[in-house]
Amino acid sequence: MLESPSLLMLPSLPASHPFSPLVASGKWLRVDGDKWNLHGVSYGPFRPREDGASFPAPERLAADFQQIRRLGFNTVRLYDLPTEDVLEGAEAEGLRLLVGIPWTDHVDFMHDGALRQQIEQTITDAARRFRDVPCVAGFLVGNEIEKNLARWMEPGRVRRFLEGLIEIGRREAPAKLFSYATYPSTEYLVPSNVDFLAVNLYLEHPAALESYLQRLQNLAGDKPLVITEFGLDVAAHGEQAQAETRAWFHRLCHRNAVAGTVWFSFTDEWFRGGDDITRWSFGLVTTDRQERAACHLDLSPGPLVDNPPRISVVVCTWNGGATLADCLSSLQKLRYPNFEVLLIDDGSTQDIAAIAHRFPSVLYVRQDHAGLSVARNRGASLATGEIVAYTDDDCIADEDWLTHLATGFDDPQWVAAGGPNIPPRPRNRTEAVVAAAPGAPAHVLLNDIEAEHLPGCNLAIRKRALEAIGGFQAQYVAAGDDVDVCWRLQQAGGKLRFVPGAMVWHHRRYSIQAYFRQQAGYGRAEALLMKDHPERFGALGGARWIGGIYGDRAVAPPLDEGSIYHGPQGEGLFQGIYRQGLRCWLDWTGGVIWVALVLGALVAQCPSTAAVVIALSWLQAAYRQRLLTHPPFSLGTSESLLLLGLCWIQPVVREWKRLVGMVQLGARPAGSHANPPPNPVVRRPSKVSIPLLELCFWNEVGVGRTQWLDAMRRHLAQKNIPIREDQGWRLFDLEAVPHHIISPAFLTVTEYHGERQRLTRIKLLMRIQWRLIFGVTALLGLVGLLAHPHPLLADLATLSILGLSTFIWALRQRFKRMILDAAKLIGLEVKS
Repeated sequence: MLESPSLLMLPSLPASHPFSPLVASGKWLRVDGDKWNLHGVSYGPFRPREDGASFPAPERLAADFQQIRRLGFNTVRLYDLPTEDVLEGAEAEGLRLLVGIPWTDHVDFMHDGALRQQIEQTITDAARRFRDVPCVAGFLVGNEIEKNLARWMEPGRVRRFLEGLIEIGRREAPAKLFSYATYPSTEYLVPSNVDFLAVNLYLEHPAALESYLQRLQNLAGDKPLVITEFGLDVAAHGEQAQAETRAWFHRLCHRNAVAGTVWFSFTDEWFRGGDDITRWSFGLVTTDRQERAACHLDLSPGPLVDNPPRISVVVCTWNGGATLADCLSSLQKLRYPNFEVLLIDDGSTQDIAAIAHRFPSVLYVRQDHAGLSVARNRGASLATGEIVAYTDDDCIADEDWLTHLATGFDDPQWVAAGGPNIPPRPRNRTEAVVAAAPGAPAHVLLNDIEAEHLPGCNLAIRKRALEAIGGFQAQYVAAGDDVDVCWRLQQAGGKLRFVPGAMVWHHRRYSIQAYFRQQAGYGRAEALLMKDHPERFGALGGARWIGGIYGDRAVAPPLDEGSIYHGPQGEGLFQGIYRQGLRCWLDWTGGVIWVALVLGALVAQCPSTAAVVIALSWLQAAYRQRLLTHPPFSLGTSESLLLLGLCWIQPVVREWKRLVGMVQLGARPAGSHANPPPNPVVRRPSKVSIPLLELCFWNEVGVGRTQWLDAMRRHLAQKNIPIREDQGWRLFDLEAVPHHIISPAFLTVTEYHGERQRLTRIKLLMRIQWRLIFGVTALLGLVGLLAHPHPLLADLATLSILGLSTFIWALRQRFKRMILDAAKLIGLEVKS
């Protein structure tokens, strides 16, 4: 087991609880139901003491924590497990601790099963030890796995391992928060089961930070965003620049709904890699604890909007009495100075008026039942605000919903704005499954800021812009009205803005039957939309979105080759996920297609074919379930199977209603898109990589992968072997004879082992075109069918396989020799 002195020597502490639990709630952190901003500073790591603890002496530590509290911080981020002195000091000063659990993350841990077990045991022991310590708010199960190492180990495997560490920790300490601290060079390493998105970030310009915060909010999805490191080097920029940077950093984080920040660092005293770090000075205080100018700032959050516009909140209801009172109650708690609430009763048979009368400030208006669009237009006509904000009767508004919405209208180009709609914690198991199921209202983004579609449950529109397009169209009686109005606003030249902080809680359906009724209604609405916007739909009836769909899509899609821009040879500073189109050929077996194929096979009396199609449709459903956003609550085995069933049936219900509506309305998709989406940045790879061998090389004078790649380029050039360099999308560095059906490629990584010691790993890959794999598979299948009547075919197939194997073996030996020759030229020593 990996041993930590502080973990082994720390005695048990009494289970007192002076701190209320910190919880993640939508886009925010909360304590006892109230929003709580994590205002933290990093502490350490320090030169180890004689007892092995990586913290200052007890007297110094106590004085440091007093100073940290006096400077206004409420949280301390640690990079080592806390000692008894740390815990006592934190509890004495009322400071919460965000504990990093250190483990061996600078080597290829995915290659070593024993090391992975040690890491898992380290997480287990740390979570178990501190689970009842009240000042420990949460854990970071890792910190900044180096970008090339993550690329080498394959990003998908690394992410799954981190997800496993979080599950291990959560089993031991279920009341604590868990995350992994990533950074821009590996922003794709976001475990789907984190409680909050933790990012270490250093940007020196306000505009760059604000833009990147918007991207990070979209990566965070429905979870809080916490910046777990941000700072400025005084040695390079000066003390005044540090103070100015800290001021605009906090201002922009407040404006962009960041739930917490950690300033790096408290002191210049910093020990890493066996040495005291003296060339950088990131501390708010010097090594001898003299305070810099950045300590003496007024960081109290100012108003998000200087001149708040009047906003009219419109709630439309039709027999929504079960949730309406909670909705109206939340609107009474809005912290916004200039708004009104209008409740439009669309001819309900329930006594909605009785509920409305419990809220005297709400203007209640009843109309004959005419549908959602008519009700929304009625609300807009009565609104006295310049902005009309719509939400549904099954939504609960965050107390700062309107405040953040108002920031979305700081420029006249924005005619509408909206934020995320997040399911609250379910009240029963069925509701939990429905909340995790596909088909929920989702926003569609053209980029990190501009939206193509905003759901009507969280949609604010300038009143004059809504009037200019004639309001909502009456034929949309239950759904589709928000899509139609967003498209028409854009056609009129307006832009839609996504505001991550403007969140509402949105109840999903309470039963399976209600869920399918909702999906059927969406299908019918899609047919209506096709009638009005045929250019927006494809040949099979699906909507042609230009942007990416967020909400019921995965926050963390599969990290296969071609999905991530790593930069040439994996050296990009900002390495992000780029969403593409169809991810799996099984997508073609979803919806009504598989039903039609099964019926056709049964009519043709081919039950085996029908069985194969059904099996493929279940595989497609399982793949779709895997891509769903990870729910903020656990599902048991029976609930997971039910969710799989919903993923299987939901496309059928929705598509069938759409097809029926198309026939009834005479709706047909147009032949071409009026605004076709841009060409994808990168195509999926046409080859698959198979590892042939891996070699390791040691060097103690700083020679690593960069020098080896240069030597290999020269070596291949001398032999007139053409090469292709990775341009940032592939999981190799160099590929030889790239235009051949079978080609060798090389992937490298260098591990840093202190001072100038380097371990360089080099992997030889065989890249084979998919068409060859499919062709060989089909040929072998055909040979298998014909082998009995024609045994000569089996012999020929065996000889072909032997010939191919001999070719691959020869290829391996040839390029192994090249790897060794290039390594010898630059002084790399083979390590067994």
